[in-house]
Amino acid sequence: MFVSEVLRDLQPTPAGYLKAARELESGPPTGLRPINVAILATFTAEFLRSYLMVESAKRGLEVKLYVAPFNQLEQQILNQKSPLYTFQPDVVVMAARLEEVAPVLTHRFLSLSKTAMERAIEEVQHRLRGLIEGLRQHRTALVLIFNYAVPAHLAAGLADPTLEQSQTSVIQRCNDALAQLCRSYPDVFVFNYARLLDEWGLWHWSDPKLWYLARVPFSAEAQLHIARRLARYLRAMYRPACKCLVLDLDNTLWGGVLGEDGLGGIALGEDYPGNVYKAFQQYLLTLRDRGILLAVASKNDEAEVLEVLKSHPDAVLKLQDFSAIQIHWCDKAASLTAIANELNIGTDALAFFDDNQVELEWIRSQMPEVTVIDAPSSPLGFIEAVEESGAFDQLTVSVEDRWRAELYQGEQVRKQLQTQSLSLDEFCHQLEITTTVGRVDVETLPRVAQLIAKTNQFNLTTRRHTTAEVQTMIASGAIALWLRVTDRFGDYGLVGVAIAVPAASGQWVIDTFLLSCRVIGRRVETVLLGMLSRLVRERGGTTLIGEYRSTSKNTPASTFYADHGFEAMDGDGGRWFWDLTASGAIPLPEMMKVNVESIPRR
Repeated sequence: MFVSEVLRDLQPTPAGYLKAARELESGPPTGLRPINVAILATFTAEFLRSYLMVESAKRGLEVKLYVAPFNQLEQQILNQKSPLYTFQPDVVVMAARLEEVAPVLTHRFLSLSKTAMERAIEEVQHRLRGLIEGLRQHRTALVLIFNYAVPAHLAAGLADPTLEQSQTSVIQRCNDALAQLCRSYPDVFVFNYARLLDEWGLWHWSDPKLWYLARVPFSAEAQLHIARRLARYLRAMYRPACKCLVLDLDNTLWGGVLGEDGLGGIALGEDYPGNVYKAFQQYLLTLRDRGILLAVASKNDEAEVLEVLKSHPDAVLKLQDFSAIQIHWCDKAASLTAIANELNIGTDALAFFDDNQVELEWIRSQMPEVTVIDAPSSPLGFIEAVEESGAFDQLTVSVEDRWRAELYQGEQVRKQLQTQSLSLDEFCHQLEITTTVGRVDVETLPRVAQLIAKTNQFNLTTRRHTTAEVQTMIASGAIALWLRVTDRFGDYGLVGVAIAVPAASGQWVIDTFLLSCRVIGRRVETVLLGMLSRLVRERGGTTLIGEYRSTSKNTPASTFYADHGFEAMDGDGGRWFWDLTASGAIPLPEMMKVNVESIPRR
């Protein structure tokens, strides 16, 4: 069974979702990733079950759900024998409203002294910290915590903004403190419930009758919106975001057909509908700032398109904002393949947006791994379509993400230099590469976990460890390193990760070894491997064992250990060993500078 079969006749009603959820339970569709999700709430949350199962299936996840009894957070988390831990959740959702967690801040706000108000805010944070730490003692699950919305009726009514500390500002302080608390723990994230309520409107959010009858604080419409947003968070936890958005041009980035209307005739400006397309371009620029690469695949005249990007006064996106451009009259599937090759990413890292339904269906049929985003008939819905697709959802945005577009621009210059070099060693020498290797710590852990989750091509084992799991490995004696690379054209950022774990009789096993595709083949992988071998040797290791677990995407890494002089282990084609006693540490390349100051001896 396929998801499309279940969703084909889905009616957007509670009954329709319940029917679809039952079909999913009776025979889960093929190709979905199974995850266990537990919901602990201060209200009745069972209503989310069918919505969340169906919305998650749309996003490639088979959700098995445990909904704890009403208002049983501590009872579930602090008791190791509770049904929560029997369920073995991969994700725990803590949904607590301020009305139940700190009713004094909602129902008796005006009666509070300043001291009592501060104490109430601290108590909320103290309770949440206790819940997080209690959960971490027994389970390394990912955690999503609802933040807080303002109540439907403010205590001071219209006078709320005039208060020295308004109720609205105090609730925002609670949310700021919650965000700071979540940042202090690995794999704990804020579910932005307050923002979701703002988006859909307070007065349509609740159903008083449902609350008084069943302790359900949300209307049927709000239930669907919560489940849909939760499903986006779950997808972002378990599926890497697309790296590149490939765009059509005519009737996509501007209104009209350039070949027919000319530069001055296309709709792009301050008046309708040109201002709609201009706003879409501004939105796309924010995606680029987030680290999403932009590319063009258009059947058009290249010279005319370049003129628009260079000269049109209302073109927000300029030529330099696109990391790859394919403008010709050939097949768009071929264009997407060429873009992926040029950017050195997999085609499954592409999302495609086009106003032409024929082109969308063609890409679906020829390249099913590409995320195809359906463009609505009106450009007024373009931004919402890209947002709700979830193709670019991620729960953290690193410095490297924000640099990505500039990094790819520098890569074009590097490629030109490579064509002029006589050998790889000469090319690396001319780049003036500097590498820095350090131990994974609290500051670098989020970026390390991001690389572990999304790196495919040069990833020897493709084990997808969470931040909490990496922390546990380090606490158990593992050596975890990161690699940063710079050259004379710029900073690549943190691009490599290696984790070795101790085994029996002086053996150490390389559990994780990966490198961003941006720096593959520049000898920096040898630096990371060499530094790892040095530290293992210093810790008394006698043998370093490397593993290669073949996937459909990591062929570029298949000869890594053989190329570095490792010997194949008898009877095990995927494992290789290096004798640290006889051969010493793996030598570092001579043509680049290696910074080892950030690796303290332990």
